[in-house]
Amino acid sequence: MNPLRSRTGQIFAVLVVLTVAVIYFVLSFIGWTHPVAKLIGVYKYPVATLGEFVRYKRNPNQFYEAHSAAALSFDCERIRDDFVKLTQSVIAPELATSAETMVWRKGSILHLADPSVAGTEPFMTWKKQVVNIATIQHPREASHYGSLLQALFTSVAIHGRNPGEEFSVETKRGSKPDACG
Repeated sequence: MNPLRSRTGQIFAVLVVLTVAVIYFVLSFIGWTHPVAKLIGVYKYPVATLGEFVRYKRNPNQFYEAHSAAALSFDCERIRDDFVKLTQSVIAPELATSAETMVWRKGSILHLADPSVAGTEPFMTWKKQVVNIATIQHPREASHYGSLLQALFTSVAIHGRNPGEEFSVETKRGSKPDACG
């Protein structure tokens, strides 16, 4: 007797088909980071470091292919934290005025403070540097500091020593969506 002709065999076959279909659709909607997901084409690769983000920005198509990913998920909070750590450790000459410059972030806003900046002229010079790096179109290379700043942050705020020395500028990207928008 053929097992699919029995009532139990038919019910079992239908349940197997439904289970496979449900698993496929659930994984395709939420994505899956397990390598087995590559077999059914729903692998979602997590981009969680600044280095990976730079490699993605350089060539998105090659990045997808290299990781056999159907989709990417971006951990923007970790990527921004990496950017802040890099900026603090290097003290980017584009944004810093001295070795005392402090860097932190609140959400997608990058904050810079330098207690050594006092007076109108030094603050205006610093303000001009920040406006340039945040708003001017930078070279197309993905690892350019200004390009990364604009891709990761919606604005930059600077804080000088005196109470009136605070300024905020929206980045060129502003509210346009990006991978980390």
